[in-house]
Amino acid sequence: MNWIIIVLIIIVLLALGVWGYQLRNTRLIHELDAGVATIDTGAVPGLIRSIQQLSLTGDSLEDFKSWSQKYQALVDGELTELQTALLDVEQANKQFKFGQVKDGMANIDALQTAAAKDMKQIESHLDEIKAAEAANAKGLKALRNDYQEARKTVLAKSFAFGDALPALEASLQAIASQLTTTTEVNVGGDPRRAQNALKQVKNGVAALKLQVKQLPPLVNSVVNEFPAQLKEIKTGYQQLTAQHFIFTEDVPAGVAAVQGLVDQAEAQIKQLDVTELTANTATIADKIDSLYAVMEKELKAKASVLDQKEELRQFINHAMQQNRTLNIELDHLNQSYQLNHDEIKTTNDLKVQLDAIDQSFNQANDQIAQSKAVYSDLLAQFTHDRTDLTEIEKKQQAINASVSGLRETERKALNQVDAFERSVRDVRYEVSRHDLPGLPKAYRDFFKVVSDEILQLKDDMDQVKIDLDAIAKTLIKVSADIDQLKQQSRDIIGAAGLCEQLLQYANRYKTSHEAVAKAMTDAAALYAKYDYQSAADTIATALEQVEPGSYKKVADDYNAQQHDELV
Repeated sequence: MNWIIIVLIIIVLLALGVWGYQLRNTRLIHELDAGVATIDTGAVPGLIRSIQQLSLTGDSLEDFKSWSQKYQALVDGELTELQTALLDVEQANKQFKFGQVKDGMANIDALQTAAAKDMKQIESHLDEIKAAEAANAKGLKALRNDYQEARKTVLAKSFAFGDALPALEASLQAIASQLTTTTEVNVGGDPRRAQNALKQVKNGVAALKLQVKQLPPLVNSVVNEFPAQLKEIKTGYQQLTAQHFIFTEDVPAGVAAVQGLVDQAEAQIKQLDVTELTANTATIADKIDSLYAVMEKELKAKASVLDQKEELRQFINHAMQQNRTLNIELDHLNQSYQLNHDEIKTTNDLKVQLDAIDQSFNQANDQIAQSKAVYSDLLAQFTHDRTDLTEIEKKQQAINASVSGLRETERKALNQVDAFERSVRDVRYEVSRHDLPGLPKAYRDFFKVVSDEILQLKDDMDQVKIDLDAIAKTLIKVSADIDQLKQQSRDIIGAAGLCEQLLQYANRYKTSHEAVAKAMTDAAALYAKYDYQSAADTIATALEQVEPGSYKKVADDYNAQQHDELV
């Protein structure tokens, strides 16, 4: 009994599942049906009826027929097929043929997507066909307004266009004819062909507007400004050449070249070639400015040259006089001193440079006097010469500064030699005052070296021609040697005196300490050989062993009594 209940329950569940799946498919089929219904909303048939009322002809009519046929083919084909497929799927669902339902819905979905895309494309093209006539009419109206504005300007200011007027009038007539023809084609029912014609008219009107706007100032430049400027340049050139001006460029050739460009510009005006005419007038303006600049350059240069000439003459004379004075001074100094820094050669080189500047200046004056001067070249020469003269004076001042102190340097060197001699005498006196038994050989040798150096210095200073650079180096060396001699003298005197004090202090241990007695004997022997430092070290070592700290005590007492005379 239980298994019968279980089987019944399973059958009920399966039945419920099949019924639920069928309901789901029904809902999906209804959604597909609603989607298919939105593909054709009636907008396209409405477009077709409204376009049919336009009485199209030509290309536009053929285009309309083509898209109308595509719409009818879509309705009779894909849309009808979709409706049939929906009925088949709905019937299959009622018969529980779920596999067929699934495949059918997938096919319907693909057909629906493709049909919607095709319908959108058809509607878009039909919209374009309908809007073309209105857009063309609007465009034609705007172009006609621009044309009328340009025509009004040409008629009102015909004088401003010069030789361009005939070509402009012909262009106006051609555009008027194109506007009429395009309007007729558009109104006649072929907006597609009218649209192509409209593009050509648009280009023509745009070119006309540009010509009307840009031609008047260009024509004025070519007809009035440039000829007047060229005439002014010719007159100015004749006047300046009569005043003996010479120019760096061929002005008549430049005028002829510009005149050729002006002739070319006149032809461009007649041809309405605004682009080339604009570029050409810019070139003409630049060349005319250059011709003005060539003449103006010489006018300004002449005024500047004449203004600077006298001052530059004085500058040259002053620099040459300075060089002569410096040369004389160096000649005198060279008799007494070695000049080691090419002072004479540099001064002679400056003279050569000054002579060249002076010669160039004289030639410039001759050119001015003979009316052969290119003033811009002379101005550049004067500017360069002024810079060179400034540098020459700086070099002269530097040389003068370097030699002006030679005599003072010699005086100081002589005083220094005298001071060295006094220092050596003081050293000799101080050493002898301590009545030492003798002096170490190394010290005596160094003393002789220092003495000989001073004698050599005196001899060098006593020469007819003194090398102060070499003497300065020797002075530095001798000064260092004297300091070293003083230090050695202090060391000898101090070592000898300290040794004597240590020997006196050691007497108290002489009898009680044999090591001290022996050290005293050894120290006395070293002292007798003038090795005062070793003698002091020997006795100090022995005393420290007997009485630690004794050496410092004796040394402190000795140093407190001393007065260094060798400063």
